Amino acid sequence: MGFLKDEKGMTLIEVLVSIAIFAIVAVPILGIFSQSAVTAADSRVKTKQVAIARTVAENIKAGNVKSDSDLKKILEEYEKEGFLPFVEKIQKDGVTQYKISIGKIGSNSYYTLYVVGPQTGITNYTPVVVPSTPGSGGSIFDKVLNYVLSLITIIIVAIWSALFILFVIIPAFGWESVIKVPQFVLSVVDAINSGYRTLKDIAITAAGKIGLGIPWWLRWW
Repeated sequence: MGFLKDEKGMTLIEVLVSIAIFAIVAVPILGIFSQSAVTAADSRVKTKQVAIARTVAENIKAGNVKSDSDLKKILEEYEKEGFLPFVEKIQKDGVTQYKISIGKIGSNSYYTLYVVGPQTGITNYTPVVVPSTPGSGGSIFDKVLNYVLSLITIIIVAIWSALFILFVIIPAFGWESVIKVPQFVLSVVDAINSGYRTLKDIAITAAGKIGLGIPWWLRWW
């Protein structure tokens, strides 16, 4: 077994440098992927909102919608997907106009379409099927996307936390790190459970709990 004597393992410094390099490369890539996913989702939502509004408009102009109950039959499936349709009838100068607005649970996207149509029994239609809690409605695509984005956030927070422990907590506290590291990890978990969703909020909260500042090179926001 003498041939093993010439083999050298990685030193602690080499391990730390490797972790730092990995984090520097991985985090921006994850951030870009996350932003691309959000942009794609917003585009998909906007496209669907336009399609829903046009569907309502065409049905009104064609005389297929006579009342709010007729609208409900057309829109209830969209509502189950998390879309929030509002239809308002506006009478002005003898002209009947309809304001069709489509929102989406969990999205800032909003689309409004005005259409002139025949007189109907529509008053002010508001969504009937509205999920009571965030995430309880929406398509499978929405749920998968939310899961992926949450996973990316967890990975970024985990990488950041590892670097903060290795390069900030351990050098600052030495042997006391045996106590401080678990406190820091619990603070990160508590911050997430308290509703914090951005790295900035989680990092500042957790670091503050153990009385440490965040160096500039770990301010990834």
